[in-house]
Amino acid sequence: MIVFESAGISSLQDLGRKGLQNQGIGACGAMDRMAARVANNLLGNTDNAALIEIALGGARLRIAQTQWFAITGADLQAEADGMPVELCRPIRLEAGSLLQFKQSRHGCRAYLAVQDGFVAEPVLGSASTDVRAGLGAYQGRAFQRGDRLAYSPSRYPDKSVRWHTSWANPAFPDTGPLPFIPGTHWSWLDEPRQEQFLDTAWEVSRNSDRMGLRLEQRLTPEHPWPALLSSGVAFGSIQLPPDGHPIILAADRQTTGGYPLLGTVAGIAHSRLAQCRPGDSLRFIPVSAADAVQQWRRREGHYRQWRQHMAQWWHA
Repeated sequence: MIVFESAGISSLQDLGRKGLQNQGIGACGAMDRMAARVANNLLGNTDNAALIEIALGGARLRIAQTQWFAITGADLQAEADGMPVELCRPIRLEAGSLLQFKQSRHGCRAYLAVQDGFVAEPVLGSASTDVRAGLGAYQGRAFQRGDRLAYSPSRYPDKSVRWHTSWANPAFPDTGPLPFIPGTHWSWLDEPRQEQFLDTAWEVSRNSDRMGLRLEQRLTPEHPWPALLSSGVAFGSIQLPPDGHPIILAADRQTTGGYPLLGTVAGIAHSRLAQCRPGDSLRFIPVSAADAVQQWRRREGHYRQWRQHMAQWWHA
């Protein structure tokens, strides 16, 4: 069991609710799905095991049972009993240990996984927390001070793990422009405004959260655009509302949207979006859907090879 002595901004997540957006139920799930998958597989878990997402630090967790853990994603200066904890490797924490996350040194969201996953009863097929809808395995809300979250005792209490991986911290794969697939209404922008969108270093607003990243600068069409019928949206959809401040939708997005859709950030770059903090800057570069799929498949191939390699340490 983990006891939250302070929770910061943290919630229980997995990879989200799939196939229910047509019924008005959001996907939610980990903002940085790759970091969450890596955290789980460092411990021999399935990709979808429930874990804790912590944004920007401020959480203090008391470990009640000795178990193996892993932390991936943002560098929130994690410490166990005052000693720094390395990212992206299995760590054994003893009963009574205090695990704390300080301020962000790099990135926004860290993921804490435990071997076999945290105990959580799925709601509509997922343990993910949807705060707006009040759905999720932990009372449909974010964690608070005094909350307790259960997990199973270690199956490997005396195992010595020789840690080795070629997989870098997945939260920060690169720093180049974000690839995006131009959408239905990209052609509604005239050439000067398309160039403005691509040439601007967009600043992430403080008015950003798990629902979406709002960008500070404005992009104003040459002429008012007609009203639109709502249509389905996805993680990474770039909407342009009437105020001219683009919004990049994220994990807790609504299921449909009626703003013009400029495009969608390719899946290969979703970790970058998840790790953006207020004040960070973003640029965009258009890619074809075929190129985006090829990049994603290449990354997934590397990930599967790494996952098979890591599984050997727990099941040998």
